Amino acid sequence: MADVKTDHQVQGMTVFLDIFRRADKNDDGFISWEEFVSYFADGVMGKEELQNLFHEIDSHNTNNIDTVELCTYFSQHLNKEFEDMFGFMEKMNEKMSSAMHGTAQTYKDAERKEKFMMRFFLKEIRNQVLALQFQFDAALETLDAQAREERQDIHPVVAEDLKKSPASTIVPGHIARRAKRQVSSMSSGLEEISLVVDQNIGKITSTDGSLLNVQIDRLASLLDRVERKINFDGFRDEEIVTDSDDTILLVQREFFVLEDKLDDFVAQLRAYVDTTQGFRGCLNLSVREIKPNHSYIIYELWVSEEKYLHNCDSPSTKQLVSVTAELLKKPETVHSMMIPKSWWKRTF
Repeated sequence: MADVKTDHQVQGMTVFLDIFRRADKNDDGFISWEEFVSYFADGVMGKEELQNLFHEIDSHNTNNIDTVELCTYFSQHLNKEFEDMFGFMEKMNEKMSSAMHGTAQTYKDAERKEKFMMRFFLKEIRNQVLALQFQFDAALETLDAQAREERQDIHPVVAEDLKKSPASTIVPGHIARRAKRQVSSMSSGLEEISLVVDQNIGKITSTDGSLLNVQIDRLASLLDRVERKINFDGFRDEEIVTDSDDTILLVQREFFVLEDKLDDFVAQLRAYVDTTQGFRGCLNLSVREIKPNHSYIIYELWVSEEKYLHNCDSPSTKQLVSVTAELLKKPETVHSMMIPKSWWKRTF
């Protein structure tokens, strides 16, 4: 994903990056016309108006919008008041993430009265945020009504008016990645978020003290089970393939970690997982912790060996290999094999 550059440092760009991730429903790194309507249609703008807006943003004339185009366009239309508000939202998310992370670290050992105070403060922060939401909802309803009244001749476009994209265009594994990104992308304090491995699910979940993060990670893990699986339906001992046999690459990486270096290793592993899950060509990535011998196993599924090797040259992989070398009991072991692409399928 390209870096976003503007003529001056605009506040709130992480908000627009998050908007892009939510609008990019098939997780391919671009916003198509159908995805644009699905996200930006507001019940007021007509089809022609949205089409003109879409082509204005699409400055490269590719019939798709990338992150640079989206962020550049909206940054040019931000007035000082909205820029300040988006900048405040960035800082607020960072502060809230830090506060909840700190609460999670100290709550267990705090005295009972202190625990009450922590819960009370969090509830009041939530109440204040909800109060602001009610004000925004009322303002938006008024502005929408005024806009409709001004141009009653315009029929608002809705996503249902467009032909739905086929389900096959959705990249497998996008639900888990999107759930984690949308919760974490608004905070710049990700470096402090630790990893917790759910033994029942065998997946890594990021926790910053927020129950919302934990629940989303659990839900994402369950959705992953439904979303993808190895297809052994009708499996035969011998199978004759008449056409070219498309394959995908399955990689297993195992790390045996020194007991006193677990926290350092987990921090490096989290950074690798966060980056690689969004790497184009990575169909799936999951991690399991084997507690008795302090080992971690990464399972990666790639569309091709070329994409995997490309990722091996990425900064995140090089960082994982170089930094973790001194954290391990013995060198990392890597195994890989090609499996039929037909074994990998969506189930809904």
